[in-house]
Amino acid sequence: MILIDGLYINKGGGAVLLQYLIDCIMERQDAGNFFFLLDPRFQIPQSLKSNYTVIPNSMKARLAFYKLHKHAYSSVFCFANTPPPIRLKAKVFTYMHNQKLLEAPHRKLEKKYFRLYLKYLVISLFKKNTDYFIVQTPHMVAEVKRINLIAPDNCLTYPFYNTQRYAKHNTPFDNRPADEFAFISTPSPQKNYPTLIDAWEYLHEKGIHPALHITIDNTAPDLLARIAALQAKGVRIHNYSYIAPEELYFKYRYLICPSIMESFGLPLIEAAESGMKVIAPELPYVHDVITPSLTFLNPYSKIDMARAVIDAMNTPLPFPKVVATNQVNALIDLIARG
Repeated sequence: MILIDGLYINKGGGAVLLQYLIDCIMERQDAGNFFFLLDPRFQIPQSLKSNYTVIPNSMKARLAFYKLHKHAYSSVFCFANTPPPIRLKAKVFTYMHNQKLLEAPHRKLEKKYFRLYLKYLVISLFKKNTDYFIVQTPHMVAEVKRINLIAPDNCLTYPFYNTQRYAKHNTPFDNRPADEFAFISTPSPQKNYPTLIDAWEYLHEKGIHPALHITIDNTAPDLLARIAALQAKGVRIHNYSYIAPEELYFKYRYLICPSIMESFGLPLIEAAESGMKVIAPELPYVHDVITPSLTFLNPYSKIDMARAVIDAMNTPLPFPKVVATNQVNALIDLIARG
């Protein structure tokens, strides 16, 4: 039996990837050999029947599960960055997909990184319980090596994403509004929403009025208040809190990505495959997954970002090219072999 440990995965990009991984596994002839450990906040796919269990997302509950089932599995895949709390006889693979955790040791004195640093300490304590860390991109390999989390030969690269979800877009590019941009993400600090909003205010002050479509929920009340104030001034910002990504990806011309850090730039791939042109910072994570339509040098500069927006509206840009390859089947084969 093979265990897929998805505990601690409940929303955002991690949940999208876990859902896709489950769907791919359940299409296999050997699907009956897989068992799933899931977070109570994760929406259970219809494809799962009796081959899963849900436990509290606590270290205590996870430890109890592994102690009870330590001889039950020949191979284990931990999806949420953290190896098992005990050493198993099974081959263990741990998917490291949060770059902020790898940044935490060097930024532990910063308030926003302290809790991440505590989680990093747990990962560091348990790293002896995994045989391999698996990451999605070359820059994540470099990050793992930089902090000596595991020996280089035990860090594997297996990117995966749903290649079909956005393969067909509804509206031809030339039929989309010429001055409307979108960015779909939760308001985590690394997403750099404040600079994006600053850029839109700067454009408005310069008499340039493109529209911006974003998804900031009530976990960021300061940003919501700022957006409301700018909207009152006539700045064209439309906030949806949450919306299905394809509702924006299929409708507007440009993805404007302000993020300063991404473990895997899935929105960049989704936008590219939806027929959008992609504007992003000149950072390694971008070039790991796509060749963008246009980049700006400083992600913290509202002026750099605004200039890129102006260039997009006034200059024909190339369509982005996806350079990351979907290796989901190779990943599942690796886990199944153990």
